[in-house]
Amino acid sequence: MFSQRLDGRKPSKTNRICQVTAVALGAALLGGCGSMTNQAQSPQVSDAPLPTVPLPGASQAQEPSAAAAPSPAAESSPAASGQAAAEPRSQVERCHTSMLSGAVQHGESGAGQRYAELTLTNTSGEACTVYGYGGMQLLGADDAEVPTKMERTPSPGPQVVRLAPGQSASSTLHWTAVPHEGESEQGPCQPKPVSALVTPPDERDPLTVSWDLGSVCGFGAIENSAYHS
Repeated sequence: MFSQRLDGRKPSKTNRICQVTAVALGAALLGGCGSMTNQAQSPQVSDAPLPTVPLPGASQAQEPSAAAAPSPAAESSPAASGQAAAEPRSQVERCHTSMLSGAVQHGESGAGQRYAELTLTNTSGEACTVYGYGGMQLLGADDAEVPTKMERTPSPGPQVVRLAPGQSASSTLHWTAVPHEGESEQGPCQPKPVSALVTPPDERDPLTVSWDLGSVCGFGAIENSAYHS
């Protein structure tokens, strides 16, 4: 296996052992380097189990939704507690024409100025309310319309007037007895009324009142306030 020495002598036993040992060591070193090279080139795969990632809906399925819980307001509501809600208090209806009677009462007069109170009285058996301005049309002896122009005044203004049976509300009237330009100065400035059709606030049907306050000059212009107590 081994070559003979140049001097023609065979190598000794000790020398052969050393040579074999050297060859074995060299092979071992070469094998170790090769395995280290392979380990450096090949990535290691871990055998540890992968962490478990919970699904997005997993926690929502286990925990009850906050929206499903009843609110304190819902628990304390009359429907939830079994108590019926209180009914609204009934309101007093407005006075209809059929519930009223009317009259014109003389007021203060002086220096060609005329005043009167147009009164509405509750003749029904229940309370009602009057609110705001009404209407009026003067009539002559033959029930023909006499010039009438109602002009609203701001004082007193609209207010709710509650009328118990037998109570009244009034609208203050004001007009002039002095003829205006274009009206007769020798006789009545306008035809003399004998009655008037009075329409209560928010009503369509009028009621009839007597009128004995003379002619309304200024082409029938009458200032009227809202009804007041």
